Amino acid sequence: MKARRVFAIVAMGIVLVAVCAGGAPAGKKGPVHFVYVTDLTGPAHAQAAPLGWAVEDYLNWRNQQGGIDGHPAKVSLVDTKYTLPLMRTAYARVKGDKFTTISFDSLSGGIEALKSEFAKDKVPVLMCTGHGPALYPVSWVVSMMPPYDDTLCTMADWIMANWKQKRKPRLSLLLGDYASGRSPELAKWYCEKKGIEIVGVEYCPLQPTDTSDLLVRIRDSAPDFIYDTLMPGQIKVVLRDRLKLGITTPQVNFVFNSYLVAQTVPPEAYDGYMGFQLASSWWEKNVPGVQLAYTLYAKRGPVPPFAYIAAVGAAMVWEEAIKNAIRDVGYEHLDGPAILNGYLGIKDFTAMGLFKNVSYTKDDLRGSKWLKICQLHKDGTVSNVTDWMEAPWNIKLKAEMDK
Repeated sequence: MKARRVFAIVAMGIVLVAVCAGGAPAGKKGPVHFVYVTDLTGPAHAQAAPLGWAVEDYLNWRNQQGGIDGHPAKVSLVDTKYTLPLMRTAYARVKGDKFTTISFDSLSGGIEALKSEFAKDKVPVLMCTGHGPALYPVSWVVSMMPPYDDTLCTMADWIMANWKQKRKPRLSLLLGDYASGRSPELAKWYCEKKGIEIVGVEYCPLQPTDTSDLLVRIRDSAPDFIYDTLMPGQIKVVLRDRLKLGITTPQVNFVFNSYLVAQTVPPEAYDGYMGFQLASSWWEKNVPGVQLAYTLYAKRGPVPPFAYIAAVGAAMVWEEAIKNAIRDVGYEHLDGPAILNGYLGIKDFTAMGLFKNVSYTKDDLRGSKWLKICQLHKDGTVSNVTDWMEAPWNIKLKAEMDK
């Protein structure tokens, strides 16, 4: 009897020591499937493919570091060729999978078409593009960058802060003919309210061979500034045609892939071209996140384009949401609502300095609200034109004004 009492006391002591030492059974460890739906071979591939490569490279690197709190990341890139049927099919195949998280990159048409399905299925989808209508009213689409209509509002603020003449400044819009590329039209009211005259809107096809007719109409409208939503395949045609026509009007791009521009356009054609950046870029080599992007990209080439670097930051945001969700509910309960709450747990996140600030609230899933304008010079260097500027929330402001 005495021996049994001694054994019981010893056994109890072992249990207490284990509990105090954190020796309770650890949560289940298993893979998280990151599905990145993108355009690898279609008309948006110059812009979109580097984003997919970055997500793949970053998450594979994360696995080499031990995974996401010990959970390996399984990465799948799905090529949609920028066609809506393939976007729908990609989503339908994975929306019900367990331990799966989904992102659409430069696929604004698909996001617009599927937004109601995301909400019905309670599947949060990270959007690596700036399509404002997908983010207001708030639903199940999450972003990590200001929408492109908000970007136009930011340009309007910048123009008016620096305008010295007594007349109204004149602004022309040269918009890519795709859903988010056309979305800045939603911010025309904001420009006009600020005192800017919109003197023309032109649409550039996704795969242009000549844009002279568009540029002649823009030139004839005599704008002081041009705002464009051109992807790299469009930019190289437009800038060459500008040079041919002798157009020197200051032009600002919505997402500045400056390195790709410098690689595909003659220096005299891109000299002075400006663009918005939502994240640090290839020429800011002192930023830790940029340094990591160079390391990850080394097997592909010497200099990572801006889209690649920004997508490394997006992958960190995506990872952070999953990390938060697993810590909150456990791997076994990782589902859509848990992942959405994981995004909401992200506050003041910089992604190793790539972003100024990424934060989410239940009323605002834009993520980052910060932009700066940079300028490309004929020697291939880039300089800051502005410091970080906070983007107004265009669609929400318009909705509140109309009430």
